[in-house]
Amino acid sequence: MTKEYDLYLIQLENNKMNWWDYARKVPTECRPPIYSNYWTYLRNRKSASKRWIKEAEWRMEARRKGLLDS
Repeated sequence: MTKEYDLYLIQLENNKMNWWDYARKVPTECRPPIYSNYWTYLRNRKSASKRWIKEAEWRMEARRKGLLDS
């Protein structure tokens, strides 16, 4: 998962973006394995580990506060 796509992952997890919009904006190699395609997304969206979303939220907050370079 690439850091510049954190916002899209957060929006997907919070149901502010549907999977198809997410897939258009984030290349397959940059997605978490549970969201590699639509069928894995449907299968895992309720039971997936929240580690990716928590890491993405932390990076977004750290970037906002100026703690990260990018």
